[in-house]
Amino acid sequence: MKHPITLLLSLLLLVAFTLPVAAEITSISSAINKAGRQRMLTQRMVKSYCMLGIDVQQDVAEEQLRKAIDLFELQLHELNAYTSGNGEIGAALARVEALWQPFKKTLQAPVSRENAQLLLETNDELLRAANKVVLKLQDTSGSSFGRLVNVSGRQRMLSQRLAKFYMLRAWQLDNAEIRSEMEQSRNEFKGALAELTNARENSPAINAKLAEAAKQWALFDHGLGLNGEKLVPLIAAMTSEKLLEQMNEITTMYEALSGEQVVGGR
Repeated sequence: MKHPITLLLSLLLLVAFTLPVAAEITSISSAINKAGRQRMLTQRMVKSYCMLGIDVQQDVAEEQLRKAIDLFELQLHELNAYTSGNGEIGAALARVEALWQPFKKTLQAPVSRENAQLLLETNDELLRAANKVVLKLQDTSGSSFGRLVNVSGRQRMLSQRLAKFYMLRAWQLDNAEIRSEMEQSRNEFKGALAELTNARENSPAINAKLAEAAKQWALFDHGLGLNGEKLVPLIAAMTSEKLLEQMNEITTMYEALSGEQVVGGR
């Protein structure tokens, strides 16, 4: 039987971030948000896979992985439908689809260090392809709000990317390249958080949420600096999940603010 504290932590992880229910894409900002979420899912799936590999909250990790796979495929379909007729974006989405099929096959194979290594080798290529879709959609939007939705959405990805690297290190799949990329992602998160905090378009509500996210980031960032036996995967999973939840809320707020500006400008 699980220790009460362990059970509580499991429940907190399970409810900390709920993947959104699918809804039709109705605006360019919504499309940027969903395409940005695809980037996050590429990292979340590998993070969850690694949690299974190191036996950290098996039930939670299985649920996260299953939902992430389902949502990635659903949003890919929605983005294809929304951008139908746009050749450049269609080609970018086709590239994502081509990379996704073998990636998904590995995700659904028996969990092993060998498969984790294969996922790691192909993960960044899928991430770059997903990011290309976001950038093309941002170019289509032609507004500063499109960029804010993109930058904020990318923070979600970085929260999961950093957690992924942490889990890989805990699985002893650690090397100088992983540590270098982890440090780069930490710096990118810090820089983007500063950019969002200083954005003149921010509402008071967004500023308040960003302040909360900054506090959560400080906790997560501290854990990222630990090494060796000091690594605590469960705590890293919890803090990254809370940070993901906060950045998802902020991204949705930027999307809503973008919609208000479009309506107001008509």
